Amino acid sequence: MHHGKFTTAREAVEAHGGEALSSRQAFDGLSKNQQNDIIEFLKSLQVLPAGTKSSIVDEHGQAKTWPPAVVAPATSP
Repeated sequence: MHHGKFTTAREAVEAHGGEALSSRQAFDGLSKNQQNDIIEFLKSLQVLPAGTKSSIVDEHGQAKTWPPAVVAPATSP
């Protein structure tokens, strides 16, 4: 990210250790949906490249729907 080594917010978060280790561990302790919410928030802080058609994009710059559809759990008869 800020130093060019990582290209996605998720890679940058997952690579942090040292002084940021407790933040990284807290992130790891979140559910997948909570992690995705954090990544979407971090992406909202970035400046999208010129010509980007959607303000919600995946980690490869492709348009995506957010929030994702929620699938109701199956119920037992």
